[in-house]
Amino acid sequence: MRYVLLTYNAPDAREAWDAMTPTERRAEENEYVQLVEAMRHSNSYVAAVEFDPSATTHTVRVGNGTVSVTGGPATTAEESLTGYFVIEVDSIESAIDWASKIPNARNGSVEVRKADESELADRIARAASEAAPQRSSPG
Repeated sequence: MRYVLLTYNAPDAREAWDAMTPTERRAEENEYVQLVEAMRHSNSYVAAVEFDPSATTHTVRVGNGTVSVTGGPATTAEESLTGYFVIEVDSIESAIDWASKIPNARNGSVEVRKADESELADRIARAASEAAPQRSSPG
């Protein structure tokens, strides 16, 4: 089963990050790298993405044929969405276990959602992978 682990930062996370020494920042970054390596080793890792700060977000809505674009996230919340992991594991308990290892669980939260594995979701995923150009890894 696939799960998406949505990572959120607490409202004061940016200030806490800015207050860290370079060594402390590197240690936290290394936690993410080691986590992905452990996920890969257990064949659980599918993907992960870190988002730019929510201040760079744009929200698009369409109503009555009119496109509306506003700056900022679609919803207001104390915590800000910072990224996600996609994992493939046997149970919700395994997904929760991985979520508890993400540093965001200490300084924000991690939301665990089961991915839609319906026939429509499969069709969309196939269409996306067939249409996607092959990209080379950054260097």
